Amino acid sequence: MRGALKQIHQALRDVGVGCITYVPGYPITDLAQSLGAEIAVNEKVAFECALGASATGVRSMVVVKQLGMNVLADPLVISATHTTGAGIVVLAGDDLGPRGSQVEMDSRYYGPLTELPVLDPSAQDLYKAVTEAFRVSEELSIPAILRITSDVLEDSSTEPAAGQNIPPSLQQPPRRFDRSIWDLTARGRHQRYFARTLPALSEAAESSARMELRGDTGVIASGSVVPLAEAVCKETGSSLLVTLYSYPLPMRAIERFLRMHRHVLVAEGPAPFIESHLKDVCGRLTGHISYGSIRENDLKAALSLIHISDLRGSIEMETATGRPPRRSICQGCPFMPLYGVLSRIDVPIAGDAGCTILSLRMGAVDMVYGLGSAIGVASGFRDKGVAIIGDYALAHTGIQGLINAIWHRKNVLVGVIWNRVAAMTGFQEVFDLEPLLKALVPGMRIVEMPAPEHEIERILGEELSSPGVSLVIFKGTCTTSIRAPDSQGSTGEHDISGVNS
Repeated sequence: MRGALKQIHQALRDVGVGCITYVPGYPITDLAQSLGAEIAVNEKVAFECALGASATGVRSMVVVKQLGMNVLADPLVISATHTTGAGIVVLAGDDLGPRGSQVEMDSRYYGPLTELPVLDPSAQDLYKAVTEAFRVSEELSIPAILRITSDVLEDSSTEPAAGQNIPPSLQQPPRRFDRSIWDLTARGRHQRYFARTLPALSEAAESSARMELRGDTGVIASGSVVPLAEAVCKETGSSLLVTLYSYPLPMRAIERFLRMHRHVLVAEGPAPFIESHLKDVCGRLTGHISYGSIRENDLKAALSLIHISDLRGSIEMETATGRPPRRSICQGCPFMPLYGVLSRIDVPIAGDAGCTILSLRMGAVDMVYGLGSAIGVASGFRDKGVAIIGDYALAHTGIQGLINAIWHRKNVLVGVIWNRVAAMTGFQEVFDLEPLLKALVPGMRIVEMPAPEHEIERILGEELSSPGVSLVIFKGTCTTSIRAPDSQGSTGEHDISGVNS
């Protein structure tokens, strides 16, 4: 087990976490499965289960990738003023690159959006960050967000924590939900947040900041960039300010640091989150650090040019043809005949995240707006088109799109890739929705795959010419069930929320 994962394991044992839920997807699948986490149908349900555990005195953690934060956002936002019971932490794994996602998203922005604390640790601070997140969550009766980037999760150099102290509040029996919060109105609960919760969070952020003073040039760093920044600052004689909290930021420490230095560089990723909150600093917004992963030479170059206020220039955008080849549809895939037919029919086709997104290269689907989106998108087509969705994506959030299509008598043909596993994230078992689908669409058709292309073309043609909702299940068994570890020690799984096309 990698050193970063060992730190998380030890912290959760020491804190006494009794409920861990997750939704698979790079970069968090390895961690979640090593923790024995319970898989959930989607991230909202995963978080709601953890809320229930917290309310009844069980410390809980939810493990999701960055795109999953969008799915659980509704109860997450409400929980800040609703309050919780025992400590509850949402671990958001941000896929840098992105390597296994449609979008490189920075989960730190959920701090100001939800008004919840966000901690952004380096690999060496993981144990401290996990215990601090549970401490602040339990003491303030709110969830905490622990944002960990993919390179931190894959760090193998960090040693397991030893001799760490558990906060006193976590040595006590876990709290339960306190119904007295309902003595306040919704406005009163928000007033309570600003009067009590936010000041306590600000003090926690200030006390966690670490400063190393050297010269008249300084670097503010957070997350995975911290070890690199430490080495470069020592070599160049620059000062360093490390922020464990990204929200709220330790503004008193930052303002003091800015006053003490002539030039300050902000090193973070992937987005300029901290930099966007400050004035008269350098970083990605000023062109001193380019968008993408930060390397040692990037920091050295930025510091050497920090006396120039603006280095922005043109950006060379990465193209699919100019990038090294990535995964394609597996050899012997039973659904290949379906993709071949879809690439030839002249109707709009909404695809979904998962294996189907790989068929973009074949021209089998036209658009992919995220996990579970295909049916809703295809329901909006001017004329009857096709939605291609996997059975996991259907269970995740796609079923609502099907219900809506039936409710409003939409003209849409839904094709379900039915392999009973989440094939892109480690072959986790998928709940059997067939009885429910039969009840929703009694006339649904089942095609055993692989089937001849002419038969698939005939079935699709018949359903496209028939008004209303059509449902065809394409049943097949995946030929590949094992992922070989890659050079970073990951299982090599790609995101069920979409791989790069």
